[in-house]
Amino acid sequence: MNNSNNQDHEHLILRKRLNTCRTNKGSLLNVPDNLVIDIIRAWERWPGTAKSLYKGLGLKKQQLSNIIRKGKQLFKEGKEKLGPFIPVELKLPPSENKVPIILNWDKKRSIRFYQVEHLVEFLKKVA
Repeated sequence: MNNSNNQDHEHLILRKRLNTCRTNKGSLLNVPDNLVIDIIRAWERWPGTAKSLYKGLGLKKQQLSNIIRKGKQLFKEGKEKLGPFIPVELKLPPSENKVPIILNWDKKRSIRFYQVEHLVEFLKKVA
């Protein structure tokens, strides 16, 4: 499959995903973050004009502008790097009564590490 067919296929998929967020009047509501990020990635790879991109996705100029604005905010917040949360279970020997290293992940969550090596390993995986 050549590059043009690949992009057409990608745009068709993005267009269908966008259609699930449309109202009867054609407005976009509640576009999921992962779709916004996928559209930003397609925009970054797009060799043509912005007009040909938003026409290919079935969007109006202002709709694409709003999606790009939302995507930039998501990138700024670092949400595109986050994958699904996978809990890690650590078993400590009962004789160790160490004070944990507490990493405040966000306003609602914190993670406790009882060994520096575990913290370093975790930080490498999320970087």
